[in-house]
Amino acid sequence: MKLAMNFLYRYSMKQKMIFAFLTVSLLAVVTIALSAQYYYTRATTKDFFNIASSSSASLNNQIDRYFKQMIQSTSAVIAGPLPLLGSSFNANSEAGAIQAWLTGKAPLTAANKPIIEDTLRRYIAINYSEIESLVLLKENGEWVSSNGQARYRTDEPWLGLPASAKPVVIPTYPSYPYQVPIVSLVIPVFSVENTRIVGRLVIHLSLTELKEIMGKTSIGKTGTFFIVSASDTIVYHPDSSLVGNPITMTALKDLRLDEPDTVQEIGGQDYLITFTRSDFTQWRNVAIVPLQEMATGLNLATQSMLIVLVFLFLFVILVVPTLTRFLMEPVVRLKKIIHEVERGNLNVRVEFHPGRDELQSLSRSFGQMVGRLNSLIDDVYRYQLREMQLEVRQKDAMIKALQGQINPHFLYNTLGLIRSIAFMEEVPRIEKIAGNLASFYRYTAKLEPLEVTLREEIEHLSKYLEIIDIRFMQNFQSKIYVNEKFMPARLVKLSLQPIVENAVKYAVEPKNGNASILVNAFDEGSDLILEVADNGPGMPPEKLESIRHSLAQVAERQEEGEYATRDSLGLANVHARLVLRYGSEYGIAVDSFVERGTVVSIRIPFKKVESDNKS
Repeated sequence: MKLAMNFLYRYSMKQKMIFAFLTVSLLAVVTIALSAQYYYTRATTKDFFNIASSSSASLNNQIDRYFKQMIQSTSAVIAGPLPLLGSSFNANSEAGAIQAWLTGKAPLTAANKPIIEDTLRRYIAINYSEIESLVLLKENGEWVSSNGQARYRTDEPWLGLPASAKPVVIPTYPSYPYQVPIVSLVIPVFSVENTRIVGRLVIHLSLTELKEIMGKTSIGKTGTFFIVSASDTIVYHPDSSLVGNPITMTALKDLRLDEPDTVQEIGGQDYLITFTRSDFTQWRNVAIVPLQEMATGLNLATQSMLIVLVFLFLFVILVVPTLTRFLMEPVVRLKKIIHEVERGNLNVRVEFHPGRDELQSLSRSFGQMVGRLNSLIDDVYRYQLREMQLEVRQKDAMIKALQGQINPHFLYNTLGLIRSIAFMEEVPRIEKIAGNLASFYRYTAKLEPLEVTLREEIEHLSKYLEIIDIRFMQNFQSKIYVNEKFMPARLVKLSLQPIVENAVKYAVEPKNGNASILVNAFDEGSDLILEVADNGPGMPPEKLESIRHSLAQVAERQEEGEYATRDSLGLANVHARLVLRYGSEYGIAVDSFVERGTVVSIRIPFKKVESDNKS
């Protein structure tokens, strides 16, 4: 950033204004062009998906209706020919031949086989010219074909189908033996007596009708509709070389049909793709069109933007220099005056014209500044003198603060002298009290560091507890249960001892020392909990609620520093220092039970010492 600013400072304001106008113009045009392209493409894509989905669904309905009509038209063939008209009492020799053979009432013989074949051929001639052949298949594997074919391939897809009560449409595959792409419709045949499945009618269809249905609908100039089966075989495509092949083995191998309404890249070109699925055949009718074809209007808009951009650049280049010269004239005059002041000439006069022009206002302000500069020089001397006086006062305050620190040193030096006399006079209790008290004051007298290890805090606490133990003799008991792994933890100095001192005052002394204080620690997530528990008289609920309210106020008002500056080392002071150091989620919590005792918990982040100088 600094390098860029230094680079811009090399050029005049006029050049920078021209550059700024050009940049803003370019950004505006580019932004408009990109926005137009984005929203136009989005709208075009949405329209395509809506139109293509409707067309695809319509094609699916036509194909489904075609297959369903064909299934309905075969009912007469499956049930067998009706008696001849006008001879209702004379049975037709062809009537019931198909049902009799399929149900096992009559075997397939040289006499009835031609009758069945002729029935199938007449059905083809009367109903659908696109039918290649019909095959009537019995449950035991026997079949009769309309073209008299005696054998088929063992891998014919309709031979291996399991018996089903629903019609099945087999997607495009090459017929035998002519290798013509066909679609097979497999219709279950039921007994007219008890509706038991007795066989299947297989209708082999050419793609003529599918081409007729699909050819009626188009999308765009180069967009196409094609059909893909549930097994990803291409059932129909305008390119006949793709028909009957798995989609993964064609030029459409990159096509993904996981979900409709997508933009995909196929063969290095983006396409809009959508499809609908037939409920009857489970085939997907896919619509695909190049994205570029749908964005013809966008190209015209882009060309228009480029023309506007060229004219805008020409306008800026011609107009901006004249405009900037007119705007920069007051700046040039002000620049000359500033150079005079820089040389030490404070008697210059600045010309300005009243009005709302910012440059004129700047000239007026600069003139006033020059007029006041001489008087301000005198004020500087007075301010410097005042600063020197303040500096002297600060040094005096520092000396007094250093003198105030002499008193604690005198105190623990005197305690050390008492300890030495007690040692010589062989009074061990006084010696121990004096030694611990000297260590206690030496620890508290140090202002630094703000944080200590838990080990140091417990060592300080142990000395205090030894003094209390000597005071109450055999009645008082204290235990510290802290795992060694917590000893390196960091916490604010003088956090534990004030709380223990509070317990001595309100729990141990009222019971004349016949009480216990326990200190333990445990981790909770990334935090460390220190507990100080006593078995004193406890606190009534209203007192406990008052203390909790006071601690809550400390957390709410920590930024004001009210509790951080107190001299007291009570619960509120310790809580304030913890909150100020670690945040409002840390500090002290108090629980008390009447006639059973009180538990004070300290929550701190579990921070360990990393080195001697860094934590």
